[in-house]
Amino acid sequence: MKRIALASITALSVLAAAGCGNQAAGPSGDGKKPAKAEPVTLQIASQGASVTIDDVFQKIAQEHVTKKYPHITLNFLPESGQTTLDNLMASGTIPDIVITFNGNLASYNDKGLTFDMTPLFKTHNVDLSRFEPNYIDDVKNASSKGEMYGLPFNVNYHALYYNKDIFDKFGVEYPKDGMTWEQLIALARRVTRTEGSVQYRGLDPGSTVIWMSQPLGIATLDPVTDKATMTTDKWKRVFELAKSIYDIPGNGFISTGPRDQFLKTKTLAMLLELNILTQLTSADASGMNWDITQYPNYTEKPNTYGNASVYVMIASKTGKYLNEATQVMDLISSEEVQMALSKKGRLSPLKSEQVKKALGSDNAQLKDKKLPSVFKSNPVPYPKASVYRSKAEGLVSTKFRQFVNGEFDVNTALKQADEEINKMVEAEKGKTK
Repeated sequence: MKRIALASITALSVLAAAGCGNQAAGPSGDGKKPAKAEPVTLQIASQGASVTIDDVFQKIAQEHVTKKYPHITLNFLPESGQTTLDNLMASGTIPDIVITFNGNLASYNDKGLTFDMTPLFKTHNVDLSRFEPNYIDDVKNASSKGEMYGLPFNVNYHALYYNKDIFDKFGVEYPKDGMTWEQLIALARRVTRTEGSVQYRGLDPGSTVIWMSQPLGIATLDPVTDKATMTTDKWKRVFELAKSIYDIPGNGFISTGPRDQFLKTKTLAMLLELNILTQLTSADASGMNWDITQYPNYTEKPNTYGNASVYVMIASKTGKYLNEATQVMDLISSEEVQMALSKKGRLSPLKSEQVKKALGSDNAQLKDKKLPSVFKSNPVPYPKASVYRSKAEGLVSTKFRQFVNGEFDVNTALKQADEEINKMVEAEKGKTK
C-alpha cells in the first residue's frame, strides 16, 4: 500500500466544538468569512486487510474524503516492516484508525485499542440501520457486552470460481449453483487430468478444513474455556471430506500457490476463494475465461457458507482525533461510497438493494459474470471466538496436512490437534502471568 494524501489543506468551515459540524458565520450573522478548519492527518494502519484496502479502495476513499472533509488527510500505513500494527504500537505510534476483519477485534482489547463507539456514533448521527443486521451483530460479537468497536465497510464472501476453458477442453459441464460438497468433488475428478506435459487440477478448497468447517458451526476451541474441541464427529467428517479432494489422483495438496494456479498458469479448474474479483479482471484481460457460482453446501446446511470476514474500521481508543476518525468511518460506510465500491466489485455490508445490484457494474469484464450467485448463500453468524483462535487454526491446518500425507489416521490427527492446542493455550496464558 502507498501513502495517500487526501487533502487540499484549505478548509471551507470551522468544526463545531464537538468536531461534528460546520459553522458558516458568527452567531451575529456579521458576514465574516469562517475561520479555516485546523488540518488533521489521520494515521490508518491495517491488519489482515491488505487486499481490501488496495489502490482501488484508497482512490475512492481519497476522492470522497477530499470532497467532504478537505481539511482531513488520510495516511495509509502499509502492513509491512515497521508499519505493521504491532510494530507501530511497540514504537509508541498509535494509529487513529485500524482496518481489520472482525475476527481480530476481540484480541484488540488486550492491545488497548478498542472502546464502545456508540456515543460517538450518536453524536455524529451515524445511521446503523443502513447495515444488514447480521454484520452489525458480527461486529458486536467481539465484545462480551455487545459494544460497537467500529463500523463494517466490506464483506468477504465465499464463492466458487471456475475456468470455463478447462471444462470446455475436456467436454465437462460447468459447476452450477446449489451443488453439495459430494457433487463438487465428483465434478473435480472429471477435470483433473494430464494433457501432454500439463497437469490440470480439478479443485482447490482454499483454506481447506478451516473454511470447510465453518458452515457446520464448529470451532477449534471453546471461546469460554479455551479448551480444544477437535475430537468430534463433525471435525472428523470435515477432515475426511477435505482429504477426499486431495486423494483425487493428480489433485494432491499444494502448500502455496493455488490462486496462482488459477489466475496465472491457468491449470486449476475450480478454486474456492473469497472476493478476488479485482484480481480476476486482470486475469480476464490476459485471456482467462472464468465465471463464478455458489459456494458448495452441506446437505443439512443449504445456501450457507462460512464466516463472512466482515472488514471493520475502528477508531483507536487513545487516538487524538476521535471525532474526525468517526466522520471518515461514517463516510466510507455511507451508501454513496459503498455504491462506488460495489461498482468496482466490492461486496457491501449495507441493506441497499441498489448497492447490491451495482456489484461489478463499472467493470465491463464483470457484466456477463454470474455475480448474483454470490447472494444465493448467506454467511453463518460470526462465532464468539477465543483470542487464541488464529494460532489454534494454524495448528489444525498443520495437523490436517500431516493427515493428508498419511502420517497417521484421522482419529490420531484430531487427538494430537487437541493436545497441541491445549499446550499452546497453556503456554500463551503463562506469558501473561
